[in-house]
Order: sequence, then C-alpha cells, then structure tokens
Amino acid sequence: MYERGSAPQPTAEQPVSPPVISATAGEDQLLLEAVGTRSPAVRAAYETNLRNVNAYIQDARESAEADPNDEEAQQSLMDAYQQKAMVYEMALNRSLP
Repeated sequence: MYERGSAPQPTAEQPVSPPVISATAGEDQLLLEAVGTRSPAVRAAYETNLRNVNAYIQDARESAEADPNDEEAQQSLMDAYQQKAMVYEMALNRSLP
C-alpha cells in the first residue's frame, strides 16, 4: 500500500549527524569576559578548559568526517560537544550574581 507524502526512512548505512551546538571563538571570548568580570582568577582556568575542549571537538570532528559510518567517532563528537556545553553551563552559573 502506498501512502502519499510519506518520507523515506533512514537506513542503517546513513550516518546520523550530530547537532550543531558549537560556539564560535567570539562566543567563547564573551563567556570568558563574563566569567572574568566576576572572578578574574578563575578566567584562566576556563580559558584552558575551552581551549582543550575545542581541540577535542576538532579532533573528533576530523575523525567523524574521515569515516562517517564510524559510530564511535560520531559518539566521540557528541561527547565533545556535551563537554563544551558543560563548560559553558558551569561558567554561566559561576558568573551569575
């Protein structure tokens, strides 16, 4: 039976793209400035954390793009984005009054 307007279902061979939740360098800088105004001593730690997580994202992205069917590489990229989101969350919570 044919149903009009039904979309094709994804197959196991089609890789799932991770959501794009990456922040730009400018957004990272704004976050660091917000943290720095409330706690200048902590800014350096967040800067280091962001540098590390950005490097992790870049490495994971390159691995995922090199082999789009590698589920571990895709999961690693998702984990990297989750780590960055966690750094942002911690920094924003710290910078709030």
